[in-house]
Amino acid sequence: MIKILLVDDDRYLQEVYMTLFPLGGIDVISQAYDGIQAVENYNRLDEKPDVVLMDQRMPRLDGLGATKKLMEIDPDIKVIFLSADDTSKQTALDVGASIFLSKPVQIEFLFNTIKELASK
Repeated sequence: MIKILLVDDDRYLQEVYMTLFPLGGIDVISQAYDGIQAVENYNRLDEKPDVVLMDQRMPRLDGLGATKKLMEIDPDIKVIFLSADDTSKQTALDVGASIFLSKPVQIEFLFNTIKELASK
């Protein structure tokens, strides 16, 4: 199974992902509801995720800030950046996101994107 760190402040969306991801062979090994928690959780994990699924708009520390901090910890980290705000695309890629996807995204497309990135 592919291991991911799921970062999104929308609790309902996290529940949906937690229900659907195992069906696609994806194991959520840690969840975070803001960027600060994402960095803290990443540092605590003994086994690192294959992919981080990162939202943009979150309290305390947004996805851009969290991605930048995670890249400082692990320059090889693979981040899929999800946002309904396409204006953050170039900035997300500039700070180290591997892929930018616009919300909403079809779940099968997301599964395939996660699998493809994890295999690189």
